[in-house]
Amino acid sequence: MQPAVTEMAQEAADLIYLTMTKTADYLFGQEQTHRTHQVLENLFRLKSNRFSHQFTQVICDSEKVVGLVISYPGMLLKSFELPMALQLLRMLGLVRFGQFLWRALPLVGLKEAMDDEYFISNIAVAPTQRQNGLGHLMLEQVENQARSQGYKKIALTVDIENERAFSLYQRVGFNLVDTVTIARLKKSISYAGFYRMLKAFE
Repeated sequence: MQPAVTEMAQEAADLIYLTMTKTADYLFGQEQTHRTHQVLENLFRLKSNRFSHQFTQVICDSEKVVGLVISYPGMLLKSFELPMALQLLRMLGLVRFGQFLWRALPLVGLKEAMDDEYFISNIAVAPTQRQNGLGHLMLEQVENQARSQGYKKIALTVDIENERAFSLYQRVGFNLVDTVTIARLKKSISYAGFYRMLKAFE
């Protein structure tokens, strides 16, 4: 694994999109996938947001990004809100940004990670590279990173419908601690919600 750089933005955005799909389209692209990808690419290139390259580790195969994990201390989540909002305002323009705010309103106040937890925001493996153990490798790397910073817990969220990922996280020691459903997103895009999972270690 290696730290990501801004030149990886397009490939990184493709992988980030795999972890969000219709939710990302609903929030960022207003149902237009090409717009969603452009927003994710731009956010990845910038700093101080939850999708930034500065918090991203990647696995490359023949110089192509085939695995990606974005992680950081849970206490940083709150600090991303204003910088990311300003970044999105510049990208989307006033009208589309207003639409983003309206659609994101049900997400305000949701607790994805506590301040004493290290948080995995996004983790993805290219479809052609699945079953090669890359997911395990990235999870181990994040655990080592969390330990080195003095954390004893790692948190992540996974879509309720993503049974494959949920099973993987259970196998490596994550436990289900909360189930979150969002009525407006369920009605608007049939989003079932997500599980919050936690792994504790000494």
